[in-house]
Amino acid sequence: MNKKTKCYAKQCITKCLVVLIVSCNFLFFHQANAGIIHLPETIISGTVTDSATGQPLALVSISVKGKKSATTSNSQGVYSINADENDVLVFSYVGYSNKSVKVGTQTNINVMLSATSGALQDVVVTALGITKQRRAVGYSVTEVKGSTLTEARENSFVNGLEGKIAGVNVSGVGAGPNSASNVIIRGITSMTGNNQPLYVLNGIPLVNNNYSTTDVGEGYGGKDGGDGIGDINPDDIETISVLKGAAATALYGYRGSNGVILITTKKGKTGEGLGVEVNSNYVRQKVIDETDFQTVYGQGYNGAKPINADDALGSMESSWGGLLDGSLTPQFDGVSRPYSAVSKGNLKRFYKDGNAYTNSISFSKGFGDAGSTRFSFSDLKDDSYVPNAGLHRMTFSQFTNLQMDKHLTLDLSAQYVTEYTKNAPNLADAVGNLNWGPMFVPPNINITTLAGPNGDGTTATGIELNPFDDPYTTNPYFAAYKFIGAIHRNRFIGSADLKYTLDNGLFFGASIADDYVNDRNTNVEPIGTGYLIDADINGDMYEQNVKQTELNIDITTGKNFNVTKDLTLNVLLGVNYRKSVEEYVTASGNDFAIPYLYNIGNLINKSEDYGLYHSEYQSIYGSADLAYKNYAYLTITGRNDWYSTLAPGKTHYLYPSVSGSFVYSEFLHIPNLDLGKLRLSYADVGGEADGPYQTLQTYGIQGTLIVPNGTFPIGTAGGGQVPNSNLKPSSRKEFEIGTEMDFFKNMLRFDLAAYQKKVINDIVPVSIDYTSGYYSAVLNVGNLRYNGVELEVGGTPVKSRNFSWDADFNSSYTQGKVLSLGGLPYIGLGSATPDWGSVAYIQQIVGKAPLQIIALYPKTDKKGNIVIDPVRGAPNPNKAVGRDYGAAQSPWSAGITNTFKYKNFNLSFLIDGKFGGK
Repeated sequence: MNKKTKCYAKQCITKCLVVLIVSCNFLFFHQANAGIIHLPETIISGTVTDSATGQPLALVSISVKGKKSATTSNSQGVYSINADENDVLVFSYVGYSNKSVKVGTQTNINVMLSATSGALQDVVVTALGITKQRRAVGYSVTEVKGSTLTEARENSFVNGLEGKIAGVNVSGVGAGPNSASNVIIRGITSMTGNNQPLYVLNGIPLVNNNYSTTDVGEGYGGKDGGDGIGDINPDDIETISVLKGAAATALYGYRGSNGVILITTKKGKTGEGLGVEVNSNYVRQKVIDETDFQTVYGQGYNGAKPINADDALGSMESSWGGLLDGSLTPQFDGVSRPYSAVSKGNLKRFYKDGNAYTNSISFSKGFGDAGSTRFSFSDLKDDSYVPNAGLHRMTFSQFTNLQMDKHLTLDLSAQYVTEYTKNAPNLADAVGNLNWGPMFVPPNINITTLAGPNGDGTTATGIELNPFDDPYTTNPYFAAYKFIGAIHRNRFIGSADLKYTLDNGLFFGASIADDYVNDRNTNVEPIGTGYLIDADINGDMYEQNVKQTELNIDITTGKNFNVTKDLTLNVLLGVNYRKSVEEYVTASGNDFAIPYLYNIGNLINKSEDYGLYHSEYQSIYGSADLAYKNYAYLTITGRNDWYSTLAPGKTHYLYPSVSGSFVYSEFLHIPNLDLGKLRLSYADVGGEADGPYQTLQTYGIQGTLIVPNGTFPIGTAGGGQVPNSNLKPSSRKEFEIGTEMDFFKNMLRFDLAAYQKKVINDIVPVSIDYTSGYYSAVLNVGNLRYNGVELEVGGTPVKSRNFSWDADFNSSYTQGKVLSLGGLPYIGLGSATPDWGSVAYIQQIVGKAPLQIIALYPKTDKKGNIVIDPVRGAPNPNKAVGRDYGAAQSPWSAGITNTFKYKNFNLSFLIDGKFGGK
């Protein structure tokens, strides 16, 4: 390196002072009293925000032109600096245009910076909503623009993330218009419990339970009533930040152990007038039949077609008959029809084209420097592809930011959701399941014949038309048009965030947030249902009211310090109190006194149940961010959680993390390399028990006993699970290394990460002998490991005045292994019962990848040939044995998105895939 190059490098290194922010009075007063900086000027303070989003900008460099005075904004965008009326303040930030402001007589100067081209790639939102320069982040963070979630809209915005983020496995479930979404980040972390990430909306941790998997039968599957995250209106979303690794989420404690998805909504813009935004969206849904069932042989057994109606009724789910020859053959209703292939199209005949309409309107208003507000309303109506099903959701949102004076700010947010799901279909087994019949009718049966004379699967007398010999296989039309499955939801999410900032930059904050959900789930198996008639039951009903509220209170303080000319320190301290309450009130019964009057009061036989669950958590947390010049960054965080759900003496756990980044592009000066960074991180987060009351013996009441001397309650102990007085938190230790590079002003960007994650002492309910009086015991026995690699490549290869092409590719490989299960060779999730046809289930097996699929396989002889039962003429399911077919999780995944823009027209498409799973 020659002398001229060295001089140039030195100038570039010393130009930017990039930092993180927060507090400690001692350092401030020590610095002030030391007399190092003694200026006669007045104190100028204010807030720096993004002109496009209104979000505060942290680490903005503020200097006095021509003088040595300089500082940076804190995590709330607040700064203070000494200057006189003749001075000019210069605001500079990586990825934003510099701005100069003359002080004059002002003591409060609020500044909005405008992003330069590609600048959104330079700033990311991290834990607790803190905005940081990408170069300062020592772990993997991926951001998704909210606008991409409304291009091919789904009822839940979460499904719109599928295929867009490396290491994030998104699975939408086809279970009706309001079905839940399953998101797994970097593999499962709990072998038997919840693996969903924590969702945070503008700093509010959200309730994301799925209450409505209720089952009115005896283990037949129930319904999918949706999840909590599906209530968020995609039109309100500005950006989504996905925090994947433990170091990225450690500030959230145990709740961040499965990853965190941060949702930032749109807000009013300071200084603007009235703004109105209107969005209308229409989605048409068509069922695609990708089945590849044979169409050579028709209904029947042993190569013979039915000879009468009874024979046809008994073989309605069997396609082992004769060759389809077009001859007239009796069917289940006694009518003879051509013995020809007609099954292609049955799915389209039964299901219908769905239509989903979304209309949104928002109003925003700026109050000059005093703040802004935004109100939005969204109306979603989904006429589902599932017959007689649908969803209607209305969402009201309000966000207001007020600058009370130069020191005090107040943020208020509120969201109200009212939602009605009509007839979410039953799932799993054939009982009440409208999806079963369309899949298994033989190839010569036109499914519309099952609709019967009334078109709703009933006979002329109004009872179920049963086309199957087995009454527990429900007519799909009867399940669609006669079963009742309604879910009413009311939800309120609200928060208030107050911050007071002193002239020296020290701030104090207090926030309170509550997420309240009230669900009412109604399920009716109507009079005339085949399997109820078989059991001499005149209809039954199940109704449940679920209330959950989660309260979060946080108090924080923080400050940014200029330790030396080149070294800055940002300190944040906070405490959190969280309380969760769940209440379940259930009423159920059978036999309606007045036919077809479906309410609980009309039941002859009924029972009630009540459940109340309290959980409480207390936490302290803090972070320290060090920045040296503009190329070396170090972040240390710690959080200690106290749980009410763990054993006395083991109720708390400290979650530490350390991460750092080194911007090597500041030294190499490779032509057209705008950013080159190495990052490294390590963290230990953990998990609590999935629910309360597992550490001490509990008791309950299960009905009453009537004897000659009177009526007495029947007591129960423990809910079937042995309590564990030594239960402790599990641990997730994760190490991550990665690199990022940006070339040619964002024409090409590259992000590579590798990690290893270990789960230690996972809390697992282990099955035990029921003769003990319990089904299971909850133990710290699970240990597993994941190794993974993630790659993201993207950029804008073509960009002109009227045309641009953006491309993004991501791929990941995640391989897990169950290390130990406390001496057990495996644990099971579900069971196989051949008589019910439940022939597949999941096991966690030591030495193999998590979630192994075990399916019953016919008995074989010594040569491996399947043994045919001479009586049945087919394999005997009662002699089947379990066989491991492989892991349910796909280790490989990839997605590629291309977006073409020509003037005001936009064309975008996504192709994604998952490989290697079963």
